[in-house]
Amino acid sequence: MLEFKVNLVDEIPELEKRIILDEFHFNRGDVSDYLVRSTQSRVKYKDYNFKAFNTVDIKRGDVLIESSLYKRYAGELQIALKDMKNSGKTNVVGRITDEEIFLIDYLQPWEKFGFTI
Repeated sequence: MLEFKVNLVDEIPELEKRIILDEFHFNRGDVSDYLVRSTQSRVKYKDYNFKAFNTVDIKRGDVLIESSLYKRYAGELQIALKDMKNSGKTNVVGRITDEEIFLIDYLQPWEKFGFTI
């Protein structure tokens, strides 16, 4: 299992921190050129209101959690594979360390992964 060293943003809410560090993650089978998507947290926390709090533009290696503005995707954890403009609905909650960003290219469909500080 790949484990990425991550730096979290200072203002990260406690639930988002727990999702990153304590929840089970795997790369969905329907892979995207833009994002690694781990959807278990959006199912588990479907009734939670994820507020938008850090919606800066997205860079490769950023760790993202969708806010409730994205309705059915709220709470989904993602890793950015490319730089992207943020619509204002996606929280940038952390970033994989520069030394480990290259590892995201080795993450396979359905592969488990995790994070450490």
